[in-house]
Amino acid sequence: MHNIQSAFMNITLRPVTRENFEAITGLNLLDHQRDFLASNSYSIAEASLFPCLATRAVYVDELPVGFMMYAYPEPGEEPPGEYGIWRFMIDSDHQGKGYGRHALALLLAEIQSRGDARRIFISYVPGNQQAQAFYASFGFRELEIDEEGEMVAELVCM
Repeated sequence: MHNIQSAFMNITLRPVTRENFEAITGLNLLDHQRDFLASNSYSIAEASLFPCLATRAVYVDELPVGFMMYAYPEPGEEPPGEYGIWRFMIDSDHQGKGYGRHALALLLAEIQSRGDARRIFISYVPGNQQAQAFYASFGFRELEIDEEGEMVAELVCM
């Protein structure tokens, strides 16, 4: 479990388990965000079928406020060390409080602590200046528009 403590908050990333499943699937996005991200229920189901997906619940103290999922390389996968952040959401009631920034920092630290990360990818709607600026502040740089029409950005780790 990774965490960040500050004077105002204690943010942790925890595995999604039977105990927190309902709370995590009950988190919501703002109406205008719902078309851009699969539901947490779908994502958790997807991760149960594909062993290279890791799910994390975002907590502030003991309150679940978000959900993240990333893909990690399978043994022998080429090229090695490529990770992808597939899901990243903060509940609509908790957006704008800095939780997402802290959670992403924790997730990047978790990925990099695995020891083999060379590149981390994330995607978002092209032209979304808020997302572009947010990810750029972590060192992500835009690469290209993918086949689904999303902007792909990468963070080089090594």
